[in-house]
Amino acid sequence: MATYLNKKILPHEFTGIPGSHGIAIGHAYVYDPSNFWIEERNIPADEIENEKNRFTDAIEKVTKDIKELKYKIETRVDEENARIFDPHIMLLHDPEVLKETNSLIESGKSAEFSFFRTTRKIIKAYKQTDDEYLRERIVDIRDIVRRVYVKLIGKDHQLFSDIDEPVIVVAPILTPSDTANMHSGKIKAFVTDSGGITSHATILARALGIPAVLSVKDASTGIHQGDLVIVDGENGKVYVNPSEDTIEKIHAEQKQLIKYRKALMELKDIPAKTIDGKRINLYANIEFYDEINAVLSNGAEGIGLFRSEFHYLINDTPPEEHDLFTSYFKVAEKLAPHPVVIRTFDLGGDKISHIIPSKPEDNPYLGWRAIRLSLSLRDLFKVQLRAIVRASSLRNVNILFPMISGIDELEKTLKILDEVKEEIKNEGTDYDPDLPVGVMIEVPSAAMIADHLAKRVDFFSIGTNDLVQYTVAVDRANDRIADLFDPFHPGVLRLIKRSVDAAHNAGIPVAVCGEMGGDPLATLLLIGFGMNSLSMIPSYIPSIKRIIRSFTIEQAQNLANKALEMETGIQVKKLIFDEFKKMNFESYLSL
Repeated sequence: MATYLNKKILPHEFTGIPGSHGIAIGHAYVYDPSNFWIEERNIPADEIENEKNRFTDAIEKVTKDIKELKYKIETRVDEENARIFDPHIMLLHDPEVLKETNSLIESGKSAEFSFFRTTRKIIKAYKQTDDEYLRERIVDIRDIVRRVYVKLIGKDHQLFSDIDEPVIVVAPILTPSDTANMHSGKIKAFVTDSGGITSHATILARALGIPAVLSVKDASTGIHQGDLVIVDGENGKVYVNPSEDTIEKIHAEQKQLIKYRKALMELKDIPAKTIDGKRINLYANIEFYDEINAVLSNGAEGIGLFRSEFHYLINDTPPEEHDLFTSYFKVAEKLAPHPVVIRTFDLGGDKISHIIPSKPEDNPYLGWRAIRLSLSLRDLFKVQLRAIVRASSLRNVNILFPMISGIDELEKTLKILDEVKEEIKNEGTDYDPDLPVGVMIEVPSAAMIADHLAKRVDFFSIGTNDLVQYTVAVDRANDRIADLFDPFHPGVLRLIKRSVDAAHNAGIPVAVCGEMGGDPLATLLLIGFGMNSLSMIPSYIPSIKRIIRSFTIEQAQNLANKALEMETGIQVKKLIFDEFKKMNFESYLSL
């Protein structure tokens, strides 16, 4: 690859979503493999059999390539992250995909067009869903189509392993295989026009330690080959052709960040205690087994929220009890004896599963979702409950029910759980008869009757994302009113405090598992309210632990009491900022 020349272009910057921590500086390598279209091509009847053989051969070659990539990730990272490529292999050998492709070939279409048209049906179906996870899988499908196409036409595939000098990759989107080919030391960071923090490419970037900023609008067209680029994966900033002052500033921040990270990791095995000895449990939120390494390396004391929607979003049929049990048991076994809180499936809203019969709703967030859906689909629900109850044999599993809005819902749910436990007991299968049961406090009605709910469960977990949304009547995905989505709104804070008090009066613990749990600005406030534990993205844990170890309970309680008297969220945040300044650790808010 040619050495880049400095360009005299005015500096500018982009803002996106922080995808993977770190700061990097280098020249841009603009990469766009996704914009291709396979034209329809007819073949004569006497070539059909040969065309089918070409397709079969291409599938085998791509499978071999994917398995090699999988092995590369196994050796460079770990076996669990390598399993990201299992869905690729499954798609390549999906009986329905192969059958439809061969059927099109038999009708006289070329192999490349036949496979392209077959997979476009899947992509179209995924595009029509609002589920973020399925939208991210579109990238994986396109990756496979591109690879099969390359094998069929004999065109060389552009690989990052061919890059011979350190660069910043800029692309519309990146696939897992793209990311897997990013050799350490050559790819310093990447920037994409789209993509989210749950994409496989982003998961791999975090595992490989490659800084990334995602959803940077027009990055691949606004950044040019050879531009000098700074990627700030901490704050979601991308600086293009920066000034000397900016470069100097970023270098200083890099040094500070390295020093800060090193200091944080020294706290890994030290408990999160306030100065006066109050112990706060810090847990991790996860969705995949792949995230366990991050949980352990960041010093989490367990899993405060294990989301369980994955199996219902990627399969063509409802998941089997054995598969669910294996998934839950593996995580619980790896974390034992630390607790693992498994939330029953929270489908509906923005997480639409094609295996569940449903029709479009005018207000999906107010409709058939979470526990309401579970109670309606009793057989499906019982399969999951059986898997969780069986996994509880390790004695560290907790079960959490989402979106409970009233006593009737809770009692119906507990009755089904009791039925399942009785079934497991009669089968002679080991399980935890004292399996802890919790409810999420994420709708205002639940917070208002928290005293009644607390008498029937073993713990509360406050889901602040939905609680804010339902309390202030703001769709958190609506950009037009995003500024109104305020976790520090006094109405939200009072509902949180009411829930904590109700839990403690009943003698049960309470946690926060929403985004507020990992927000440094909210830490003092939540501890001051009396929170027993906080659950968050694993990488946030060291920073939150350091904050907790920097104040006393009295300081936190005084701040919380003052916050409850504030009239606006802006006043609450100013109150906290002022407290941080007095304590000389306002820098925690930006790291």
